[in-house]
Amino acid sequence: MLVSSINLVVALPAEAKPIISRFRLERVQPDFGFPCYRRGPVTLVVTGPGKIEAAAGTACLGALGGCLQTSIWINLGIAGHAERPIGEILLASLIRDAGSGWVWHPILPPHRPCSTDHLLTLDRADSDYRYQGMFDMEASGFFPTACRYSRIGLVQVLKVISDNRSVTARGLSGKQVRLLMSEALATLEVLLSSLDPCA
Repeated sequence: MLVSSINLVVALPAEAKPIISRFRLERVQPDFGFPCYRRGPVTLVVTGPGKIEAAAGTACLGALGGCLQTSIWINLGIAGHAERPIGEILLASLIRDAGSGWVWHPILPPHRPCSTDHLLTLDRADSDYRYQGMFDMEASGFFPTACRYSRIGLVQVLKVISDNRSVTARGLSGKQVRLLMSEALATLEVLLSSLDPCA
């Protein structure tokens, strides 16, 4: 597979650590306001939580790497879900912003490494689990921004369920987040191999 670059966007340092270890990424200096890590074609940015931060960090990474229409962009991280089990890995088939109501439809690869579900991006964490589908705080900032730098079919959102009605996010530790992300890395690698920048 010919890949000009692979750009990974995460919100939290605990989400980033297993990825940095797996791909042996090294800190980029200067960091332009966001911690960035790179080795070979893979670059990762840690944006901090929230859709505004996700959009800004994605734009920073886009400026760092240039506008290459064959670049792969993936927002990877934890998400809540009312019913799905902890540790389930899902691709977002629809992204909705709770504040604006705007909706985006990712073009999913034909050979998907996991199941899919809708994703709602909230402005603040929700402890009532009122929504159907996944929910996070970053995807609606990431997705339209990343689509400025590559083709829509190369922009994906991959989430690991970290909490649900039975096991809420209250008390979720950094260690738990790191373990969840570690278990998602094999799926991430299959997803990367399924995305064809030449298609």
